[in-house]
Amino acid sequence: MILIPRPKKFEIKDDVFEFKSGEYIFLSTKNLFKSAEKVKRVLKDFGVELFISYYKGSKTSIYVEVERGKIKEKSGYKLIVSSDGVKVYGNNNLGVHYGLMTLVQIIRNYGNTIPFMEIHDWPDIENRGVLIDISRDKVPKLETLYYIVDLLSELKYNQFQLYTEHTFAYREHEKVWRDYSPFTSEDIIKLDKYCKERFIELVPNQASFGHMEKWLSHNEYSYLAETFEFNTSCGEHYSHPFTLSPAVSDSIEFLDSLYRELLPHFSSKHFNVNADETFDLCQGKSKPLCEKHGKGKVYLSFVLKIYNLVKKYGKKMMVWADILKNYPELFNDLPKDVVYLIWGYEKDHNFDAECELFRGFEFYVCPGTSSWNSFLGRLENALLNIKNATESGLKYGAKGILVTDWGDNGHWQHLPISFPGFFYTSAVSWGFDKNQDIDLKEALSLYFGEQVSEILLEVGNAYKLLEFEVPNSSIFALVFIKPEFINKKFISKLKIEALVKTKDYLEERLSKINILNDNLIKYELKNAIEFSILAIEILLSARKSKLDSLEGISPVAREEFSIRLEKLINEFEKIWLKRNKMGGLSYSIEKLRKIQNIFKELKK
Repeated sequence: MILIPRPKKFEIKDDVFEFKSGEYIFLSTKNLFKSAEKVKRVLKDFGVELFISYYKGSKTSIYVEVERGKIKEKSGYKLIVSSDGVKVYGNNNLGVHYGLMTLVQIIRNYGNTIPFMEIHDWPDIENRGVLIDISRDKVPKLETLYYIVDLLSELKYNQFQLYTEHTFAYREHEKVWRDYSPFTSEDIIKLDKYCKERFIELVPNQASFGHMEKWLSHNEYSYLAETFEFNTSCGEHYSHPFTLSPAVSDSIEFLDSLYRELLPHFSSKHFNVNADETFDLCQGKSKPLCEKHGKGKVYLSFVLKIYNLVKKYGKKMMVWADILKNYPELFNDLPKDVVYLIWGYEKDHNFDAECELFRGFEFYVCPGTSSWNSFLGRLENALLNIKNATESGLKYGAKGILVTDWGDNGHWQHLPISFPGFFYTSAVSWGFDKNQDIDLKEALSLYFGEQVSEILLEVGNAYKLLEFEVPNSSIFALVFIKPEFINKKFISKLKIEALVKTKDYLEERLSKINILNDNLIKYELKNAIEFSILAIEILLSARKSKLDSLEGISPVAREEFSIRLEKLINEFEKIWLKRNKMGGLSYSIEKLRKIQNIFKELKK
């Protein structure tokens, strides 16, 4: 039997119970109607029609009740299948919901005749959430978010965030979101209700310090910017504004105006203000303040002003911990009623040290799916990153885990590339000991079929065949993200044998994809593989040239690559529009064409 997450305690017995049409699901509470409806729907797929009732009478085959005396663990449940039918008991409504989601998976395994069994289960980490990026070009359709929420609900997640910079339709700020197909207040009301009915907390999210370039690039907001050109500590040069300046008094009033409009649409008690990666702080208007008080105090002072705003609106602030971790001497000034989000996305990120630093505070560990800056993902990196984060979180008492799915540089990864990260985080955060070695292919196949699951996992590790890894990206995407960096020094590090081996490997997977039945995931994977093959062929052509560079590729080959890229972009556009809104698509495609533009320049 395939269950994800695997339960902590379960026993399967010899006999079986058969569901029959015309029987009933008894609910002791009306809050569980949508959960029961999911059970009803999956049974209908197997030809059985049940009815939901609040009356426990004859012909009841599923009994659903809150029984705190029988289940001591918070949000825990027991599921018992016997000749008397199916009984689902929970410590609370959430526990009962989790029991029903397990029953859904049992029916997916067996159909309308399921074995007698007993399951007793509960979560290791209290809050288990997913964050998806809706601000780096890709804004999902509401129907896509419903699909994701349904999946997350079955996987026993209980929080969901939409990372927002400029993609909420603030009434007074149309210029900022006009070309991006933002979410409206009505969209959020609908999504919040949809999530709540499935026991998922939709947490509001709004960039509030760094990552404000979409706002600050407009004249009417530019006066709020810290600076307009700066270098990061990593040596990257930015020639546009990025961070709200704490030296401008209107910065807080501006945020207050956003929160006033955004927050009433969410029933969540939390609010993620982000406040991460303030790269240019102290390089512009706040420089005198920093010279007087120090960078850490200037950062914290502004965050505390945001904190007071959040409290005014009755929410509990969440904030990324990447800046605060550098100033442990200021920890006595940190509020205790804040959730600190500890993030890191490489397989060797030292979650242990950072969790120990925030021990005594409420914190989440936040790994990533490793899908962004790639077409196919970095599967091994994602799994190790998630595993390490969860293990450290459990060791130091994390209140939650939030797996992030970013969209840096055009959000080129199609949605299925993120599924392995969603599934694995669900498993290990629920029950680490039982799930750290879970068979992901088996788990994914319960939802997407064996062949698709196998290919998804195989291509997810294709980046390793190149024997040359880059952080926060795969080489398949790097060719298109930063073609100007694909120079002699970079290309000479690549082995021709490894490039050929990777190309052959991907072409074999493409052949396997091509024979599958038509569906959206097939074409998403096909497009991702073909982009990756093109990237390898460009690198291979450059590596074999006398110059070991893009300049060394023959004009005929460059023209052929450009034509192929254009065809892939056309497919990319069609696929994008299946799950996502139009807004942002042109910006994503513009980034994909960077290498085309370089080829055109070389032609001159």
